Amino acid sequence: MKTLLTALLTIFITFSVQAQHSQTHGHPEHLETLVGEYLNMKNSLISDELESAQTHLRAFSEEVKNSVEMNDHEEHSEQHDMHHGSMTEAVQHAERADDIETFRLAFKKISEQLLTALENQGYEGVLYKQYCPMYEGGSNWISDSEEIANPFYGSQMHNCGETVEKIDS
Repeated sequence: MKTLLTALLTIFITFSVQAQHSQTHGHPEHLETLVGEYLNMKNSLISDELESAQTHLRAFSEEVKNSVEMNDHEEHSEQHDMHHGSMTEAVQHAERADDIETFRLAFKKISEQLLTALENQGYEGVLYKQYCPMYEGGSNWISDSEEIANPFYGSQMHNCGETVEKIDS
């Protein structure tokens, strides 16, 4: 009986520590850099400026590939590896884009992965999840303004979309 109680207590403590760690897991400096470069990329796409978007993608890519915070995840490496792999793939797709439409398709995937990171880690500040029902069967992006400015259509359909969620901690 004593052994059973000890085992149950050990399991309880282990789960409590893991639950506490998962609630506080985050990389605020890394995420802040990614969000900043992402918003610059988004603003470039809104203005139909491919070269500017590519410049911000390089800084975003550097952070994704080389950040110590991004690459040190022993305690939940399988989940992280899957998410990091998807983000890296989306970034590589954007890096190969030689026209704005191909870049926008990759930006959609980058947006999905960054939204996942924000949902998992939280964010210090206020962002908005926005949605365009017309681009590629429906596409989300992140903005620091509640006002709609669509990065997927740029000047063609600047105001297409809606704010669907306020992201804040």
